Amino acid sequence: MMCAEKQQTLYHDLGGKPTLARVHKIFYDKIYKHPWIGQYFHGISQTVIEDQQTDFMTAAMGGPEIYQGKPPNPAHRHMNITEELFGLRQALLKKSLEEANIPGELAAKWLKIDGAFRKGLVKESLAACEKRFTTDHVLDFQNPMAQ
Repeated sequence: MMCAEKQQTLYHDLGGKPTLARVHKIFYDKIYKHPWIGQYFHGISQTVIEDQQTDFMTAAMGGPEIYQGKPPNPAHRHMNITEELFGLRQALLKKSLEEANIPGELAAKWLKIDGAFRKGLVKESLAACEKRFTTDHVLDFQNPMAQ
């Protein structure tokens, strides 16, 4: 009896969860230190965010479905994510992939998958944001480097 050949996925091509976790550690080190984008994570455990992102991207890249959190759109509906802010995030991710020595072709695939969430996350204006809870605050920080 022949076994069905396992489909090769980006998740497997990258080396699985350990590689994703390593990249996300590098990435969120940059995010949390950044004077603008880091404000959106104030008071949130970096380790928790790294783990959530790793679990989420595991499934997005063809690995096991282990993510237990909210989908990206409802999880970020209280954040005024502009095109500029999303572009900054993408640039930091690209640098992180380079620092982690992810081969160019695999990094490009990773960035394409990550970028597919742009449409659902980027807001046209602050008015497009919604509180998640009645006690929640809409997060909208100006770029301190633009002043």
